[in-house]
Amino acid sequence: FDALEAACAYFETEIATRDSREPLDYAERRGLTASTMKEFRIGYAPGSKDALKATLIKRGFSEAQLLDAGLLVKPDDGRAPYDRFRHRLTIPIINAKNRIIAFGARALDAATEPKYLNSPETKLFDKGSTVFNFARARGPAFDKGELIVVEGYLDVIALYQAGFHHTVATLGTAFTERQMDQLW
Repeated sequence: FDALEAACAYFETEIATRDSREPLDYAERRGLTASTMKEFRIGYAPGSKDALKATLIKRGFSEAQLLDAGLLVKPDDGRAPYDRFRHRLTIPIINAKNRIIAFGARALDAATEPKYLNSPETKLFDKGSTVFNFARARGPAFDKGELIVVEGYLDVIALYQAGFHHTVATLGTAFTERQMDQLW
């Protein structure tokens, strides 16, 4: 949890202090306001292969912790682990207790694949059991007696900003029975 929170804070700092306007321009083209970006803690992962890794290791995290949190990729060929998210808009995925368990990230370069990249499965994150925005939507959905379910996190964020606070997403996966159980 601590490594993921530190990564989120780093990404938030990066989007606020970048010389390049590209991440903010993308968010603005998607119609996201500054307050919505702050509410959802949207950030930016720089294009460097080890910017996050170097920053978090300086803050006392081990490479093993960063691998366990899904923040680094360990190549099969023995090369050093590198940052999973590079040159992407980052969106933290939180659990029902409002703790960061993973990230979703949108590529800023149109040629980059995949366009959307989630954290890998970890001890904290099971994609098929996770519903994006569940913690925020729970109360409003209960009060309204309804829930809007969409495919992706940017869909949720846009609807939330438009006043539909009872919206969640399946993180781009098929709607699983585990997700349905959580929503019921």
